Formats: sequence, structure tokens, C-alpha cells
Amino acid sequence: MVFLLIKLILAVIVLGVVVVGIYIAHQGDAVMRFKTAARTKAVKEHADEQRLDFTVEVPYDNIGRQEGTIIDAYMRIYLPQEQYGDVLLRGKVNLKNVLREDDYFEALLVPAGTGNTLMLRFEAYARNEKNITEAMEQIPDVDVALFVDCRGRGALYTKKEIFTLTAEEMRKLVK
Repeated sequence: MVFLLIKLILAVIVLGVVVVGIYIAHQGDAVMRFKTAARTKAVKEHADEQRLDFTVEVPYDNIGRQEGTIIDAYMRIYLPQEQYGDVLLRGKVNLKNVLREDDYFEALLVPAGTGNTLMLRFEAYARNEKNITEAMEQIPDVDVALFVDCRGRGALYTKKEIFTLTAEEMRKLVK
């Protein structure tokens, strides 16, 4: 009789774990999408003889079923100085309309079914005794990787989206 009671209690516990597992799986998770293919063209913010500042906007949304968190966002700009030493290109990522100057990305919550826009800010510096117009004459198409650390109900994950800043697009900004 006691043995039957123990089996019954174990069966109820296993059934409870299965039901909770199905419930959690049914709740879903956050699924962040960064739409680099829908990015805006580069827009000049400021230019002088030695520096060009421009921005690109990248929309994003959470197509999942739970609220997610964007913990960090940063860029990797693929412009090797060995081949293109006349221009130093740097970048920052911020939430549009919440621009910061300290290279810090402030984490943000993204409710399910919502989105916003990331502002990618670029700074191009002329080098080798050239002005910015001369320096940009030789710039090639530049690949940029946007890295975004996200978290939902599951483990932390990093999204990597690559897009290209075309040479033509950047040269138009200094003319």
C-alpha cells in the first residue's frame, strides 16, 4: 500500500513537470530581428577638413512572443589600415533619439511585437596629411558587422548582421 502511494506521488510529480514544461514551451521566447537590408542610406551630420560624421539607421523588432532585452550593441568596421591608411573609420551604436557620446550602449527592453530603430554613427578621419575629401576618394566599399547581445527567457545570444557601406554612398557625403 505504501509502495503504491509512493508510485502515485511520483506519477503526479512527473505529470506536473511535464505540464509545466509544455506551458513554458508554449509561452515562446523573444526573437530579435535586425533589418540591415532595410537600413537607410548614409546621412551627413557634420563635416570639416579633417572629419566626416554620418549616420545610418537600422530598424529592429521583436517578432517573438515574449519581452526581450537588448543588452549591448556595437560595430566592427572592416577597413584595413594596411590597404586604406588615408581614412580611419570608427562607429558607435545607440537607440535613435537616445544618443550618447560615451561609447556606452544602454540596455533596453523590447516588448513582443514592438520595435524601434538603432542609430549607427560613423566618424571618418582623414590621415596622412590629406583632407577628408582627398582621403575619401580612395575608400572602397566597406563591410560593417553589427553585433547585438540579446536575452529573452532563454540564454544570452549574439546576433551578427553584416551590411555594406558603398564607396559611392560615402563619397557623396563629402561633395
